[in-house]
Amino acid sequence: MNKKVTAVITDVLGDRVVVLTEALGHTMARHFPLFPEEIVLELVERVLRDPSEVFQEQKKHLFHLFYRFDSLHYLLVTVRRKHKNLKKVHYAKS
Repeated sequence: MNKKVTAVITDVLGDRVVVLTEALGHTMARHFPLFPEEIVLELVERVLRDPSEVFQEQKKHLFHLFYRFDSLHYLLVTVRRKHKNLKKVHYAKS
């Protein structure tokens, strides 16, 4: 499965966030249908680099939720952190 990358943004925590074309398309279609791609990417970048608050949620994967209060509304960017908290397992080789 080949996923196309639209942008890579460094967030306020210093981590690189990969914005996939498919995810950006979903966001634009569902939440910002009248905005051009450049504006939506700028909003995502603004939230990731200068959030009002950041929350962490642990379910099957680790998620960070970046909130930014802007123009009387909260903007939310959800980032799934894959393989962020891996612990090396030691085992005996046979």
